[in-house]
This record gives sequence, C-alpha cells and structure tokens, in this order.
Amino acid sequence: MAKRKIPTVEELREYLEKKDAYLKDCIKNNKTVVITGPQFPGESIWAAESTLPLLEAAEAVGTSKEEIWELCSKIASATHAPVTKKEYERMIPFAEKPGTVDAVLKFLETHIPYYDDKSKSLKFDIIGYYYCYALISLSDYRQKDCEKLLWDTVSYFIEKDKNRGTILLRNMKVLERTRPFLTPMKEKLEEAQNISLS
Repeated sequence: MAKRKIPTVEELREYLEKKDAYLKDCIKNNKTVVITGPQFPGESIWAAESTLPLLEAAEAVGTSKEEIWELCSKIASATHAPVTKKEYERMIPFAEKPGTVDAVLKFLETHIPYYDDKSKSLKFDIIGYYYCYALISLSDYRQKDCEKLLWDTVSYFIEKDKNRGTILLRNMKVLERTRPFLTPMKEKLEEAQNISLS
C-alpha cells in the first residue's frame, strides 16, 4: 500500500475512520491492539490530528492541497509546541504564502481547545495549534485579520484557560522583538496571569 500521494479530504477521512473503527473494535471485543510502524510513506502526516482540519480549511478557501501539505508535513515532524526562537521561525516560509495563511486563519476560526469538554480536548493537536499561531504571528499578509484572531484568542484564553494562555504568552514573548504588535497581547496575558495568582 504505497501511498506517496497527497490525500484528498475524503481519502484522509476514510483512512482515519478505518483507523478509528479498528481501535473501537479492539476495545469493544477485548482484542489486543497491534501497533506497527508506518504502513506507507508519509503515514505520520496522515495520522496527525491537525492534518484533516488543515486540509478541510485549505479546501474551503481554495488553497491547493499541495501547498497546505507542506505545512502539515512540517507540523507532523515536530515533537512539541514551539519553544525557542528558531522553532517559531520554522513558520516564516509558510507565513509568506498567502494561500497557507488563508487556510490557517480558516483552521483557527474553529479549531480551538475545548476547556469545557474533556473528550474533545483529548484529540486536540496542541503542537499544530501553536505552530499555526506562530505562523499568523509572523505573517504580513492579512495582518489585520491575523491580529484580530490573535486578540480574540487572548480573550478566549483569559476567560477559559486556568493557566491564562501560558503557551500563547510564550509566542508573544519570543516573537515580540520582531513583531511589536504582539507586545500589548503579551501584557494582557501577563496581567491576567498576575490577577489569577493573587
């Protein structure tokens, strides 16, 4: 089963449904889950939690699947959310592609952590989520839209996240020197964290 091609949204859904059905069958019928290595080249990208919603967002805004697949591949290769400046800057080439930025903005409109629903949060891709925020923080394309979404996210975290956006705050701290519009967002998150500590 050599699948080197980039899947369509439907092909990826079918793959994920089969994978999910296998796990549910094993649990329901008390079968041993057999964990194998990749069954085809690029399977880790297919299996990454953010790949399907990014492909769906790309399809919705007219970004080619080839273009968004590059971002999906980069995210799937990451082992944790960005921490260092170098890790954040991995998103610069993607932030310079209008189609990718359009798709990521669409993805982030609805792809948010669910602090009120633990079952949804279990399948949430934190790594992809924060790399996408790094990407829009670094983009000059549709900058007003990127800033608005960042502000909306700051407000959401202050309201819903008991940690008041610690990882999002790191995004602002690491990138504010080259992206000064992030400084007021950083200050708002810091203020919220200080209030919650007192």
